Amino acid sequence: MTKSKNDRFAKLGASIVKQASASQDRFARADITMAIAASKGDPDHIATPLVPRTESSHVETPRLPAADGESRLRTLEIAKVKDHPRNARKLYDPSRIDSMAKTIARDGQKVPVIVMADASEPGTYLLLEGRYRKRSLLSLGRTTILTLEVDELDDLEAYRLSLLLNEERNDQTDLDNALSWKEMLDDKVFTSQRHICEQLGLSEANVSKTLALLELQDSVMAVMKTNPSAFGLRIGYELRMLSKQLSEAELETVVMKVSDGIMTVVELEALRVKRERKPTHRERSRGYALHFGDAKLGTMREFDDGRLKIELGGAPELLREAIKQAVQKAITDHSKFTENQD
Repeated sequence: MTKSKNDRFAKLGASIVKQASASQDRFARADITMAIAASKGDPDHIATPLVPRTESSHVETPRLPAADGESRLRTLEIAKVKDHPRNARKLYDPSRIDSMAKTIARDGQKVPVIVMADASEPGTYLLLEGRYRKRSLLSLGRTTILTLEVDELDDLEAYRLSLLLNEERNDQTDLDNALSWKEMLDDKVFTSQRHICEQLGLSEANVSKTLALLELQDSVMAVMKTNPSAFGLRIGYELRMLSKQLSEAELETVVMKVSDGIMTVVELEALRVKRERKPTHRERSRGYALHFGDAKLGTMREFDDGRLKIELGGAPELLREAIKQAVQKAITDHSKFTENQD
């Protein structure tokens, strides 16, 4: 093949790569546009993601980079990019950070993170999406990050955008949701569980079961946080039921088996059913009626473990005092008798 043909093929190859990259960037911008429109509650975001809204539309199309990708796509100092407090992800897998860092070290950062300007501190930005990329870059000692800036979003919109993008990648876990919702309830971003349902289009049962994950003991939660994707709502339900039947140490062992993939949800259910069917130990005792004249005053119950329980209903004060003194005298007399026997 001649040198001129080689040059032409090289230029053609570069052109194809450039066009493919530009096409991918356009699709990425479209995905982000749809996600932001959805985060703002736009019911038409899927049908017409890039069509400008008319004056009658109730949601404005988010302002994104121009077609050349230059207007709001820029490289910033990582130190100026702070995590947005409403990011939907709360838990991070260290092994994934390491894996992403290796890819970035080899190929560079191909996908920008999404940021918005921080109105409270001019010159800085809040990271809406891309925490794994930021953490990977920091682990490599990088000081800059490729960003895509979008218009300012309120707390709820920022959360919904992060949630939508995470769900598209199947990255969001039920435990992430539980931690985020609890935090947003505490901070009054969500006013109630019903408000969560309305804003995210979820059933009340789903929201309730998700938040119930946080009812487990702290030591159990600590294990779950190391591998949150292993703990869905059904497994969470079984663990909550087992928490009423197992000691904390026993439950921790079960949770570690689930995290390591040794125990399935079917096995959890079988363990729970077995524990529920296990007969409970009933205390054996003998009762004696106590009478005051012709009236029944109460009962005295003697247990196999040596306990003695006296219950009196409405006994006169003088009688109660006499009983207490008689009990004390019996104890004292028995103590003296035991000493004499020795």
